[in-house]
Amino acid sequence: MPPPAHGYEFGGPLGAFAISLSAPAITYAFYFICSEDGCPSSSFLRDPVGNIASKWPGLSGAFDWDVTKHYFLWYLALVAMYFVLPGKTGEGVVLSNGKRLKYKFNGYASMLTVWGYCGFMTFKEGFGWPLWAYLWDNQLQLMTGALIFSIPLAFYCYISSLFTGELLANNTGNFIYDWFLGRPLNPRIGRLDLKVFSELRPGMILWPILNFASLAHQYSTHGKITDSMILVNFFHLWYVYDALHNEPAVLTTMDVTTDGFGFMLSFGDLMWLPFNYSIQCRYLAMHPFELGPLGVAGVLAVQGLGYWIFREANREKHEFRSDPNDPRLAHIKYIETKSGSRLMITGWWGIARHINYMGDWIMAWAWCLPTGYRGPLSYFYVVYFAILLLHRERRDEAKCKLKYGADWKRYTDLVPSRIIPGIY
Repeated sequence: MPPPAHGYEFGGPLGAFAISLSAPAITYAFYFICSEDGCPSSSFLRDPVGNIASKWPGLSGAFDWDVTKHYFLWYLALVAMYFVLPGKTGEGVVLSNGKRLKYKFNGYASMLTVWGYCGFMTFKEGFGWPLWAYLWDNQLQLMTGALIFSIPLAFYCYISSLFTGELLANNTGNFIYDWFLGRPLNPRIGRLDLKVFSELRPGMILWPILNFASLAHQYSTHGKITDSMILVNFFHLWYVYDALHNEPAVLTTMDVTTDGFGFMLSFGDLMWLPFNYSIQCRYLAMHPFELGPLGVAGVLAVQGLGYWIFREANREKHEFRSDPNDPRLAHIKYIETKSGSRLMITGWWGIARHINYMGDWIMAWAWCLPTGYRGPLSYFYVVYFAILLLHRERRDEAKCKLKYGADWKRYTDLVPSRIIPGIY
């Protein structure tokens, strides 16, 4: 089959293959590069390849049956909570076949159940509760467990899509490319939507837990908890809390409405997100840093600004996509497209076509600033996230231009800014 109409993404099949190998390798490398000796360590700066090679424990050291079993049980326990815990049922956006899939929203209840248990046991036993040391000591093996789970998950979704007749997101005929980006749009096992479930639960709920393990390690090692560690823990915890509290909003995101579910998202959700996004707390656990009152106030201001833009813009988009005739949105002006869609030209989305990305990136700075500046790796997230958002914005622009044609040109003339008003 020929490439998709909008062209190959991520460098085509060769790029998909390269990313499938390099992204896990980068995650492992970060684990070894950021150590008690620095982040990156001085030994890494002297000899990057030799340093990582000398620290790599081999497959027998990076893999542990019990830890992998525990990771599998973690995922399956969350699946069980999905079916057992109460939750409202809602519908997704209208698909290309005219149907709307049903979703059960109880990720918030799952999150509270898990975090509540962790909080109760920590209150009961203190930072000496064995789970915290277990997570810190076995993080490398947990990463491997998450990787091992994500690979067959991607294979299952690809293979099942050959027989189920479900809607497809990528069907180029190239196995590597379709497996990486995801052939099926909404792979399901019964009522369980694997993409939405993996997007919000296993990695997202685990992320703040890994952060708290770093906090407990800082306390047990240095005898104190710094203001910077508290801030980063709070910011990340609030981000996940907010995402799951507003769980229905994920149904109108590009990941759910457009992208397939393959290795890119299964690996990204299960391994890349929790283990790389928690690197600031891991760094602070080994290199404590105090911000002081003025530093804390400054970081809180940055976080508050970013969160306000991000949440309000996403709220407006979700409400408009769910019901554009809602009386609460009467002030929003829009243009009608030939495809029947409506594109907002006032409100948050009249300021920039991806204004929510700006808020998200501002928050990324608030997550990294508490680490001070004693090495670039603790700022990895803000650089990576800028690249991710720019790439995602370009992907979305290309698809929208193809979908809306002349209407997209009319829209971009009315809303010329892409992400940062007046600048980009």
